[in-house]
Amino acid sequence: MAAGDEITATSGWPFGDSADEQEWPADEPADDWTPARRRRPTQLTVIDPPAMAPRSPAARSPKSRVRTRVARMPRVRPRAALRRSEVDLTRVLPRFGTMPMSHALATGWLRSGGVRMKSTGNCSSKQVHHCTSLDSVRTGTIARMIELKRESGCPIMVTGGTEAGHAPGQYSHGNGYKLDISHNSCIDRHITRYHAKAGVRSDGARLYRSGSGTVFADESDHWDILFR
Repeated sequence: MAAGDEITATSGWPFGDSADEQEWPADEPADDWTPARRRRPTQLTVIDPPAMAPRSPAARSPKSRVRTRVARMPRVRPRAALRRSEVDLTRVLPRFGTMPMSHALATGWLRSGGVRMKSTGNCSSKQVHHCTSLDSVRTGTIARMIELKRESGCPIMVTGGTEAGHAPGQYSHGNGYKLDISHNSCIDRHITRYHAKAGVRSDGARLYRSGSGTVFADESDHWDILFR
């Protein structure tokens, strides 16, 4: 360097005064940049948005009372309606106990509960006294007969229902309150052992009463049972 020449300090950057003010050529890959050649990141200042004023109660939209859930139907097992054995007849509500039943429905309930039925005339007409009919029998009567079967564990054979030929009265066979069943050693033992004696009826039949009010009359060839 010749004497008298002015010496100017440079940063060693060949294309300009400063690396911070010079863009790197676009045709050179970015991977070749060195830390000295990278531009310093621009500092951004984040300004918080202004706080929104609370909306007045009048401006708020009213809450919708419409439910948006999709209703789902309960799952029903196939042929569940035909499985009578799954119906718990002992849970019949009291307000349904006085509802009359048809003969076919009543016999179906008894059969599903393990109770058999016998007709002397092999018929089911309510107007014929030698038939065994359950036409217009009370729902509670059938349910409690099945309950007696379950409590005793004894075989039960129904021989009398609502057919003609029985004594009249408010709590009678014809009004659906009474059923007759055959004697057997098992049911005889259960009734006399687990039910309190209640005296003797006018015709000489010994009476037994359960805690729920059922009255058993021991007649010569069958039990006359009153379900109240």
